Amino acid sequence: MKRLINILFFLILSVNFIYAQENQPPAISSEGDGVYCPLTQQNITTSFNIEDPDDTTMDALYIQISTGYISGEDQLTLTGTHPNIATSWSNLEGKLEITGPGGNPANISDIIAAVNDVVFFSSNPNPSSKTFSFTIG
Repeated sequence: MKRLINILFFLILSVNFIYAQENQPPAISSEGDGVYCPLTQQNITTSFNIEDPDDTTMDALYIQISTGYISGEDQLTLTGTHPNIATSWSNLEGKLEITGPGGNPANISDIIAAVNDVVFFSSNPNPSSKTFSFTIG
């Protein structure tokens, strides 16, 4: 009987430990469906948020021109002052990487502020329709 109690205690403790270690995935919400004025910079979103119940930082956030990207014409750029954020643009993929300085994790609140200041620009006076995607890295 004592052995059964010890086994049950171990199982209960193990289940609680495993459950407590489960990571809750973040959720991204974004709004913005503007008409682009050619040859100008335009914010890609009017509202952006990341909710993560169990983390305050993340390794990276990627914003990609996922539909209609034309290399050499289209670009995403971070505007404003964001001392706790670093960016890297991939002309090949049409993707902007947002991290902390030196590629380190960044606070989610800093990433949110940065995304709200990301602008799209096309050097084409007649650009095609674009779609942007957000990916947590």
